[in-house]
Amino acid sequence: MAFEYNFHSLSELAALLGANEATEALIKPLSKNHNDKNQVYSGSDFRPLYPMFDMTFSLRGPSVSGKKGGATTGQSIPEAVFTDFSWLDLAGHRIAARGVRMIIYPQYPETRLSAFQTVENTMPEAMSVAYTKTFPDSVRYLVLARRGNGAVLAVMVVDPGPQFVSDVQALPPASGSRVWKHLRLRVTADSRLQTKLARVAGKPMPGCRLDSAGNTLPFNGTQVCGYTLEHALGINPNSDSHGDFEGIELKTHTQKKVTLFTPEPDMGVYAESFPEFMQSFGYQDKEGNWRVTGIHRVDERCEQSGLTLRIANHERGTSLASSADKNVHLALLTDEGILTAGWSLERILNCWTAKHNEAVYVPAVKVTATDLALIAEGYRFSVEFSSEIMWCRETSAERLFEALYNGTLFLDPAPKFCPGKPQLNKRRSQWRVNDIRAAARDIYTDVRIINLQP
Repeated sequence: MAFEYNFHSLSELAALLGANEATEALIKPLSKNHNDKNQVYSGSDFRPLYPMFDMTFSLRGPSVSGKKGGATTGQSIPEAVFTDFSWLDLAGHRIAARGVRMIIYPQYPETRLSAFQTVENTMPEAMSVAYTKTFPDSVRYLVLARRGNGAVLAVMVVDPGPQFVSDVQALPPASGSRVWKHLRLRVTADSRLQTKLARVAGKPMPGCRLDSAGNTLPFNGTQVCGYTLEHALGINPNSDSHGDFEGIELKTHTQKKVTLFTPEPDMGVYAESFPEFMQSFGYQDKEGNWRVTGIHRVDERCEQSGLTLRIANHERGTSLASSADKNVHLALLTDEGILTAGWSLERILNCWTAKHNEAVYVPAVKVTATDLALIAEGYRFSVEFSSEIMWCRETSAERLFEALYNGTLFLDPAPKFCPGKPQLNKRRSQWRVNDIRAAARDIYTDVRIINLQP
């Protein structure tokens, strides 16, 4: 068998995963009916697979139920396809798999994993129906390790030693799960990142960035704080998929109000005709441009726009997996109930991705540069980072929606429509929080305030 590993202890697995740049892993013992035909049960909701791993949700297709006599025969089944999934073979090669997915069955609710074949039409033999029929008592473990910003490295473990079994049993459960165990591999990254941040905290530096070749360039755009921090830490912007620092997202902010993400509507008048939306529901500024602004919280009418944000087709406090086939969406409505703009659940989930699952928020101060020599070289700003940071881990779809329900997370749009000047049009759907320190505890399971100075 080309993919099946036989470990004596968990430390052997950890060493293998660490050598492949994995930062954490989920481990699940498989029952005899877990195979490529019957699928692998993952839990009653999206956790812990989402958002630990990067996925693309398709909640209105394309999988189709073929269960004979079932109420869902021929209907689309919600699913989420892993963006990057590879099996690790015994030779240490990562073999990409095509279309491995999490199937969502809202009627139960439950989620299951399916479609394990690689691009070479291979897969672990121990995942086949033939194997489970021939060896029904074989002890098997499925390991899904996270690389970078959410890529999956899968390892199949078969008939391991008793120490391995004992070690896995002793692991803590994954957040929100009764079937997956959680193995944290990145044991030194936190302290190493804190050391790097401590070295640059409290030290004014010119606003700059690194280019792809590692050269320092002045940078004067709105993202100057983020680029300057990456430069200070030696991180090339967008150099790979491994996150800002070994899968940890770095988020700088100059004020308490922070934009978490900016998904554009995929429903309603806005999605059908941006000009019609702006001219029908916006106002004109002194230059004749159309704008839509104002704070929009769930179930509160915004006086500035006259629109109300609502969560449609979902019962607060229930699993989103159980509502995945009910056309759950965020709706921006007129008093008459016209859907001016809407965000489908899949649009929200596909924008609230794996990179948000662990983030470090770094306060920054940006001021206009005063050093004449630096100004002459093209530097317009000076940036200084705080010595007190906020470290956040483990978010979920449910936590995000609860933040919407309680008003912590709100829509603060800033689109602009300039008739006759399409190059000046701006689409900006900003989902924000007023105070990231307070809001983080609603959005993340684990929030820590860390002072970098002794």
